[in-house]
Amino acid sequence: MIYRKTWAAIFRKSVAAMIAVFMILFATPYSHGNAASPATASVPPPRVDSPSCVVMDAVSGEVLFEKDAHVKRSPASVTKIMTLVLAFEDIASGRATLTEEAVASENAWEMGGTEVWAEPGESMPLDEWLKAVAVASANDASVILAEHLGGTEEAFVARMNQRARELGMENTTYKNPHGLDADGHETTAMDLAILSRHAVTVRHLLDYTKIYMQEFRGGKNMLTNFNKLVYLYTGCDGLKTGHTSKSGYCISVTAQRDDSRFIVALMGGETPDQRQNDAWRLLDWCFANFRSLRILEKDESVGQARVLKGRIDSVGFVPERPLAVTLTKTDKGETRRTITLDQVIAPVKKGDVIGSMQVEVDGQVVTTVPLVAADDVARATFVDYALKYLRAFSTGR
Repeated sequence: MIYRKTWAAIFRKSVAAMIAVFMILFATPYSHGNAASPATASVPPPRVDSPSCVVMDAVSGEVLFEKDAHVKRSPASVTKIMTLVLAFEDIASGRATLTEEAVASENAWEMGGTEVWAEPGESMPLDEWLKAVAVASANDASVILAEHLGGTEEAFVARMNQRARELGMENTTYKNPHGLDADGHETTAMDLAILSRHAVTVRHLLDYTKIYMQEFRGGKNMLTNFNKLVYLYTGCDGLKTGHTSKSGYCISVTAQRDDSRFIVALMGGETPDQRQNDAWRLLDWCFANFRSLRILEKDESVGQARVLKGRIDSVGFVPERPLAVTLTKTDKGETRRTITLDQVIAPVKKGDVIGSMQVEVDGQVVTTVPLVAADDVARATFVDYALKYLRAFSTGR
């Protein structure tokens, strides 16, 4: 009896092990360590020679392809994307203006690497130094921006790291605003793509990164963009290249055609041609096979909800966040929205969740988005009720 039980147990374990092996072999796609979104399941990506890569739909945020996306690497001058983000955010908020003068320090003069040969004491409008960074990738101009906007280079770098945390860049640490190699100065292709997706929304930033050649110092010098794709590739308007002996050849490139915008972040390439060819192939792959579909905009008015016990009888509601999806070119993109509202009782604060919207695309549920109140609604007082009754009485209702 013991002999039978033992062999029965062995048989059951063997069958379970075989089932597990078959599940691994046939249920899990072999991906060479790379990941793809559901939209790309039937559209394999082209060859990618760069060690780390992320391809992202900038509109939906969907990652279409990734390769060693979370490996920390030296970013070189793609660091300057964050420097430009903070500068243009300061300008948008009124903390700085394009016309105000910024003065080169001796610290900036000593930077080395790619530069515009800023002399200590040289003063130019912020607009000029921004072009030097965005177009010519000037290290000295990056320090000038950092010191002018942050007070000190160190204080500005602290802001860079804070902004990285706010954007969800969990594997990024900045040690300087220019990207020259420094211990602990690192990011990942995924974090670079996340930063780039935000950067394309920052007002005026792409107006600078899309420049291929630009006069500087009143025509005494000429700035030329290291990102040749802004000149060669249709729709390309940024963002930034980078290279040191430690980082290899890096790039975050973006292009827009019609309503679709894609981002390709590459790190660790062996040559500038490898970097450019990878980026070109991946952008071609995106535009040939996919399109972005915007479904909900942030603060888009969706409807009105009845409010009980409020000073007013209804409140508008909006989606908690914008929503877009990535479709293949063969998808129809037919959308359906199903709204479910809670019972809304005053008081209501702007931003309170009062319902949800289920979104279907081509018959498939893609997500459920919370709906929030667009305004405050105070609770009705005795006087409010009295006035309501008087109005109803006077109008016969």
